[in-house]
Order: sequence, then structure tokens, then C-alpha cells
Amino acid sequence: MGFISRRIFPACGSMCVCCPALRSRSRQPVKRYKKLLSEIFPKSIDGPPNERKIVKLCEYAAKNPFRIPKIAKYLEERCYKELRCEHIKFIAIVTEAYNKLLCICKDQMAYFAVSLLNVVSELLDKPKKDAMRILGCQTLTRFIYCQP
Repeated sequence: MGFISRRIFPACGSMCVCCPALRSRSRQPVKRYKKLLSEIFPKSIDGPPNERKIVKLCEYAAKNPFRIPKIAKYLEERCYKELRCEHIKFIAIVTEAYNKLLCICKDQMAYFAVSLLNVVSELLDKPKKDAMRILGCQTLTRFIYCQP
């Protein structure tokens, strides 16, 4: 077998799962902020939010401010998704993450302010969902008080 054929068939000649030639490409590295973002949400809807991971995410964002726009974009998209599904607990987790970002990353507020205000406006535009409007008001109040 030549070099090209070893990519298709492993060197041992049999189709075993252990060969690197047949392994899936699932070993791609995952960005740390993506891992932290996925860990702040519970596995089930009824699960509690992971406060420790929210704080870790915010500390990571404070140390790496160039990642804040991507983190804010993910939180905003996740909020829109949960608004469509009307999962109030997950929306509360998103607003809690924004509130922690406001407290920890005051100097980098410009990186996520637009995203935060988009989420707040979406929450305030829900006329029949009082819980979401309350979350929007609380988040907007914290945003105003955290202004430098």
C-alpha cells in the first residue's frame, strides 16, 4: 500500500477502531470561553444555575477582554432562543451572567453594552410575560447603576 492508501486503510490492514486513521475528528480543541458558556446552563430545565461557572466565565472575560464580544454574542443568541421556547429559568441565567459581567468587567462595558441592551429591549417587549419584563427591568437598573 502506498502513502495515500494508508489514509483510507490503516497500516494493520484491518478495520479496527483503535487506529488513528479511523478515529473521528472529535479531538478538535474547544475554546475555553465556549466550554464555560456551555457549563453555566444546567443539563435540564429544572436544574439550578451554576453560579461558580458564571463567576469563572466573568473572571475569564476580565482577563481576556478580546473574548467579551464573542461571549456577549453567544449570550444574546441564547437569550433569543430561550425567549422563543419561553424558558424563563434559562433567560434568568443569561441575565445573571450579564449582571456578573457588569460587576466584574466594568472597564470593558463597551464590549458588551449593545448586546446587553438588545437583550433588555427584547425582555421589555414581552407584554404578556411579566416575569420577563421584571428581569428586563432589573437588568436595565443594574446596567444604569454600573455606569462609570
